[in-house]
Amino acid sequence: MADRNTAASQRTRLLRALKRGPVDTQHASRQLDIIHPPRRVFELRKLGHDITTSWVWRTTEAGARHRVGLYSLEGRQ
Repeated sequence: MADRNTAASQRTRLLRALKRGPVDTQHASRQLDIIHPPRRVFELRKLGHDITTSWVWRTTEAGARHRVGLYSLEGRQ
């Protein structure tokens, strides 16, 4: 069984989610179990995926507001 926490596994989960629609850093970290979402996006871009970043505000469970990246896969490859 493949290790769920390898960078490759995290990239696969993130790419699968991006094909369904935009993913923000908070969702990627908490729901997709991606340790460092910006790094995984960087790696996917290096692999040729056209991912754009926009900035949005999100509120954490503790009530704190944070500006986070919202990643979108252009053309939903």
